[in-house]
Amino acid sequence: MYSKLLLGLILAVTAFASSATTTISGTKDYSGATVGTSCDGQSESQDPVFYLADGATIKNVVIKAGAAADGIHCAGSCTLYNVKWADVCEDAATMKGGSGKTMYVNGGSAYSASDKVFQHNGIGSTVKIYGGFYGETIGKLYRSCGNCSSQGARYVVIDNVKLNGVSAAVVGINSNYGDKATITNLTIKGWTKGSPKVCLTYTGNNTGDEPTKIGEKWGTTNCVVTTSNITAY
Repeated sequence: MYSKLLLGLILAVTAFASSATTTISGTKDYSGATVGTSCDGQSESQDPVFYLADGATIKNVVIKAGAAADGIHCAGSCTLYNVKWADVCEDAATMKGGSGKTMYVNGGSAYSASDKVFQHNGIGSTVKIYGGFYGETIGKLYRSCGNCSSQGARYVVIDNVKLNGVSAAVVGINSNYGDKATITNLTIKGWTKGSPKVCLTYTGNNTGDEPTKIGEKWGTTNCVVTTSNITAY
C-alpha cells in the first residue's frame, strides 16, 4: 500500500495532463514536470498548452511528445526558462506581443519540429533565443509570419544556440517589412555555407498567400550575421 501511495505521489508531481490551455500570470516553476494536452499535426486551429500573460515566466517544464498542441502563446513580454519540447506539434511557441515586447527563450530544447520551432506574429516585438538552447530535427528555428493579415517589422536575436538537423533554414524573415535577425555564437552540426541556410529572406504579404522566397543573405541590414558567427561540429 505504501509503495502504491508513493508511486501515485511521484506521478502527480512529475506529470500533468489537461485538455485545456493553462494561463500563467507571474512566475510558474514546474520543477521538471511533464505537461501536455493533445496534438493535431500541423493544424493551425489548435489551442496552446500554455498562454503567458504579459510579464509571465514559465520555468523548468517538459512539454509531452504527442501532446504539445500549439505549444506556448506569449501575449506580451514573457520568459521561457528551461522549457523542453520532447516533440513539437504545430509550433513550440508563438510570440503575439506587440511593439517593444520581448519573448525570452533562455535555455531549453526542442525536438522534431517538422516546420518551425518559434513563430513570430506580433509586430514591432523581439524574440530572443539564447542561454544554450538546443534544437534537433527541425525545419526552421524561427519564422517571422510571412502572410499574416497585419504586417510590419519583427526582430529576432539568436546567441549561444546549438542545432542538429535543420532541413530548411535557421531563421526565415521578411525583408520587405524590415525584419532583422541578429545571430551570434551559433553552432550547427555538419554546417557548411549554404547547408543549412542560416538567414533566409522572403517577400512577405498580408493576403494569406504563400510568401515568395528571396534567398539566404549575409551581412545585410536584415541579416546581421557573418560566417564567423557560425561554428560547425
